[in-house]
Parts: sequence; structure tokens; C-alpha cells
Amino acid sequence: MLLTPQNVNGESTKEMNLKGDRLLQNRRYQEAISIWQQALQKSPDDVSILVRLGVALSLLERYPQAEAVLNRALEAEPDNPKVLYNLGLVYLRQNQDEKALRCFSKTLELVNWYPEANYHMGLIYEREGLEGKAMEFYVKEVNNNPASAKTWQRLLTLKEKLKLEATATPQSTGVLPQTVALGLICLLLLVVVLYLRKRENQEKPRASEGHVT
Repeated sequence: MLLTPQNVNGESTKEMNLKGDRLLQNRRYQEAISIWQQALQKSPDDVSILVRLGVALSLLERYPQAEAVLNRALEAEPDNPKVLYNLGLVYLRQNQDEKALRCFSKTLELVNWYPEANYHMGLIYEREGLEGKAMEFYVKEVNNNPASAKTWQRLLTLKEKLKLEATATPQSTGVLPQTVALGLICLLLLVVVLYLRKRENQEKPRASEGHVT
């Protein structure tokens, strides 16, 4: 018979995980943290508990603690994509983009369709101004996860932005030569008019020289 760790109230770690999950879904983060901390007393190396605890701490913006807990999970299971992905989110929320990219990249090496990993890589590249690269990752995300509404939103917004920039560039470069050409034509006409007036003024005295008043 397989025995599962029990807490002081006789609950198994599985039951405690489920209780913590319900609290997390209801945004009762601190209560969920308390449950999982109790569970860890019985199973200190349980990666499923460590991941849950790290997520809850991150949602409360207790990032250093979340990072420490998830790194502890990573030591136990270095190739666990769930651990890597959630650690990447902790780094992302602290604007540590390079560390976040490494975590998400490793996650995708292990599971190339891991939900929202491509999306978050796209966000980082877009934030860095690498919009073409961001598009690539958004496309990968919707191909693997067509139901990701936020990825579709970013993808379509970025696509429209790039389209507007592409159409605006030729227009902006075409306006200046047209304006210059029009100005040159006007200047040429003005020179011709001034020349004709000057010549007309020069011809008037000559016409009156043999005329007797």
C-alpha cells in the first residue's frame, strides 16, 4: 500500500495541494501559501508543492522568495518545463529579460508547444524593439495554442503597426521631392516674370526717344 505524507490534521499532501489550488483560484494567495508551507514540512522536496508555492508568492509580488523556491525546485528537477516556465515568469515580472529568455528557451527545448512560452518570448522581443522576431514567436504560439486570445491580440496589433510603418515610409519619402519640385517651378516662374518686367521697363524709354511731344 502506497502511503502519502500526512499533515497534523491527517490530510495528505495531495489533498493539501487541491485545497491550496482552490484558494489560489479564489485569489486567496496568502492562505494558499500557508497550506503549501505546511505541506512542505512533510514533503520538503516535493516539486509540485514548490511550484505552487512559487506561483503564489509571485502573484503577491514577493519575487525574491518566489525565485528562491522555484530555484529549489529546479535543483531537484533541472529539466522540469513547468518549473523553468514559472521561474521565467518571475524574472519577466522583475524586468530581468535575459534570465527570462533563458528559462523560456529551455522550456521550449523540452516542450516546443509549452503554453504561452512563445507568447512571453514574443513580449520580451517586442519590448526590446525586435518586432520581427516578436512576430515569429507570436505566430508559433497561435499555431500551437490557437485559443490564446492575448497572443492573437498582440499579433494583430503588431502586424497592423508594422503595416502602417511600411506604408508610411514611402509616403514620407515621396512628399519631399514633390514639394521641392513645386517650389522650383514657382521660383522659375517668378524669375521669368521679373525678367519680363525688367525688360519691359528697359524697352519703354527706347520707344519714346524719337517721339516729339
